[in-house]
Amino acid sequence: MGKQGCYFCTVVSGETDPFIFENRSFVSIFDTNPVNPGHALVIPKRHVASVFELNEMEQDDYFAAIKRVKGVIENTDFHQLYTEMQSRDYLQGRPMDHIDNVLQLPFLGRKPDAYTVGNNDGRAAGRSIDHLHVILLPRYEGDVENPRGGIRNVIPSRANYQRR
Repeated sequence: MGKQGCYFCTVVSGETDPFIFENRSFVSIFDTNPVNPGHALVIPKRHVASVFELNEMEQDDYFAAIKRVKGVIENTDFHQLYTEMQSRDYLQGRPMDHIDNVLQLPFLGRKPDAYTVGNNDGRAAGRSIDHLHVILLPRYEGDVENPRGGIRNVIPSRANYQRR
């Protein structure tokens, strides 16, 4: 099932981060390098690189997993989560600046106002690990100065557009 040396295959095998959700095709964890409170990853159990490689069963489980993880995010005490994360043995010696920064955010104790859901499907799209992982990124009023354009901002010079 897994691929030797693949970090997310190690996650799926239960050797690292605790699962916050699991169904027959996916597991989910809170990202240990969070961008915002509740930043989670939804990872297929089968080693596939692209969302376009998911089989029918995995496709059926995909949106169910995302919806369930959203519920977990909205019922998690983030201060407790990230404080606990700082003491995990396997994370010792790694930079903790992402966790430290999230613990200082003014909206740490709030439920998300919105979500950005995505995946960097291919190296040219920014993928760094060649095992599909869907990012469920909670968004909060004020987390960026101007959220207009959303995902389009991955190419900032072309993110703004006129709506007719």
